[in-house]
Amino acid sequence: MIFISLMVGACASIARETPPSLPAESRWQQHASMPTQRSEMPAVALDGLIYVPGGFGGEAAFEAYDPLTDTWQSLPLLPDGRHHLMAAAHGGGVTAERIYIFGGASSLIDWRATDTAWAYDPASQEWHELARMPEPRLAGAAVSLGDYLYVVGGAGGSNALLRYDPAGDSWTTLAALAQAREHTAAVALDGVIYALAGRWSGSGELASVEVYDPASDQWTAGPAMSVARGGHAAAVVNGQIVVAGGEVLSSGRQTLDSVEVLDPAQDVWSSGPALPVPLHGVPAVGLDGSLFILGGSDRAGAIENRGRVLSIDL
Repeated sequence: MIFISLMVGACASIARETPPSLPAESRWQQHASMPTQRSEMPAVALDGLIYVPGGFGGEAAFEAYDPLTDTWQSLPLLPDGRHHLMAAAHGGGVTAERIYIFGGASSLIDWRATDTAWAYDPASQEWHELARMPEPRLAGAAVSLGDYLYVVGGAGGSNALLRYDPAGDSWTTLAALAQAREHTAAVALDGVIYALAGRWSGSGELASVEVYDPASDQWTAGPAMSVARGGHAAAVVNGQIVVAGGEVLSSGRQTLDSVEVLDPAQDVWSSGPALPVPLHGVPAVGLDGSLFILGGSDRAGAIENRGRVLSIDL
């Protein structure tokens, strides 16, 4: 049984209080709040906009944020509600630019992972059903690298890396992670994929990092993070990997405000500017040299969505 099961009772209610303003001296900036306050969802950037699908508090919601105008727009709802879903933007070349949605769970009551896959076309504002994943997944991560999209980690299936080919609408099962991990995060950088921390039953929260090389179909150990965490945010900003927030459930319930930054050239993690408030179940996006943090919950193992949108220039 995975740690997800520990959260069901605590997630029975959803708080939607107005996000407090940040202190004037904060390096972080606060922007227009999300129209639908939520957590345990992804966020992806495409053509200057940040898209946020699903999540607790808005399982079928789909909204886009424009950093230039500090405004939100509501988009066509997901084909079905999802929380703990995975998403990535992909396109260019032989395939159109689209937002891809994978897996997740469809109900607060029934936490079973799904194997569904959808694509959203921003040009037509339409959803398209894709070939189903080889196995169900939730609380993993999705990344775009080269011609493919990858689903990394998660619960509900095996530890295998799943690769989706948008040109052929087909799936391939690849090498498994050495450490099973859910509530994990992943990024693609310099031709490889980083699987970052997470948690697993019997292992608790993880600080470990694994790096996948598509050329060899192999995972190798990467530089471990300083702080073990699950339900955290991760993004690439200015060629560096930034990890923010998360929670610890295995040794007392704690929500984290810590930020760590990895310079791949040095293979060393350093401390970044702490979040202005501890958050988990929160996504991050790197856009134009800034790190954006969207939504999330304040209290470990619980849903207290505030809909904050925070950014910091790195």
